[in-house]
Amino acid sequence: MVGHDTVGVPGVRVVLHRVTVSAPGPVDSTMSDSHGSFSFRVEPDTASAYLASVRWESIEYFSQPFPLDGTGDDSSAVVVVADTSQAAPVSLAARHLIVSNVGTEGTRDVVDLYVLNNPSALTRVARDTLHFTWFTRIPSYVVNIHGGNSAFAIESLRMTGDTVALYAAIPPGQHDVELDYQIPPNAHRVEFPVTADAPLSNIITPDRSMRVQGAFARSDTVIDKKPYARWEGKMSRGQPVVLRLGADPPPSWIVVVLVAAMGFVLIGVTVHTVTGPERRALHRS
Repeated sequence: MVGHDTVGVPGVRVVLHRVTVSAPGPVDSTMSDSHGSFSFRVEPDTASAYLASVRWESIEYFSQPFPLDGTGDDSSAVVVVADTSQAAPVSLAARHLIVSNVGTEGTRDVVDLYVLNNPSALTRVARDTLHFTWFTRIPSYVVNIHGGNSAFAIESLRMTGDTVALYAAIPPGQHDVELDYQIPPNAHRVEFPVTADAPLSNIITPDRSMRVQGAFARSDTVIDKKPYARWEGKMSRGQPVVLRLGADPPPSWIVVVLVAAMGFVLIGVTVHTVTGPERRALHRS
């Protein structure tokens, strides 16, 4: 990438990956030609999606996933790489909170979804491996903290106290970071720290007795024919978001179903690049 224009890069190895539940992984590789173009010949597999990757300045870049449906039409993919900078700006395009009902053990599941935005033409990198490129804080008393489906490898997220830091390069554009955790039993007031402005934020829960303190307006919604309480607004740095929780009975469905459904209603959320089917706990140092 040169400025905000793209130019072809010759002589770079391009790897084709198959994305499938049973056997994901690389299936072929080739070198880009003098114009930066590349091609693969693949037997169509309607149960899989494919994506291409390129390693540039020690950073792996991926295309958007594309299907091969066997119709005979060619599928195209573009892998955009960028030069790096320690000063490339990174901000929040959005932050969304999804809070479940009270579970059978008295806990509530939370999905804390951040949409990072790098508006420059440069990839944000840290000074060295000891420094992070982005961080956030979560309530200090939450439990069972996991990384969810994010645009970054789960190993690049590390936790120290109530701080979760990202130790990965952040390319130009928008990229999701999902944190999953639980509110412990008998918590009736939960305060979420806000370390950066988020101009767009949704807070969603099936618990219609929950209340939200902050710059939010309530606008309830229906997802999969079920009613949900919903607040829309913005988060401001240094001004925590406070939830006051009711005591609804255990839910009849799990929060994962809600997360999938929310992909159709949350504004500004980018397409996830799934790195694996399992979820693993964040490393606490």
